[in-house]
Amino acid sequence: MDVEDIIVLIISAWAVLSFSLIPRVEVYLTLLLIGLLVVMEVAGSFINPEIRKGLKPAIYFILFIFLIIIAKKVMEVLS
Repeated sequence: MDVEDIIVLIISAWAVLSFSLIPRVEVYLTLLLIGLLVVMEVAGSFINPEIRKGLKPAIYFILFIFLIIIAKKVMEVLS
């Protein structure tokens, strides 16, 4: 197994475990974002730049959804 295969396996296991244990979508997306960011930071030097470039759009998309969730929660608190 290559390092890239192990990283994909870790991300997949994290996503499935989080999905099975967390009933709320907001918390699941937050945990998925945290997992992706940790994997990119820890294993960033071990994966080739093409795969890193492929993961960045997924991180940006989930980060955008995270910002929407934060804005929604702030609006709930303010109203």
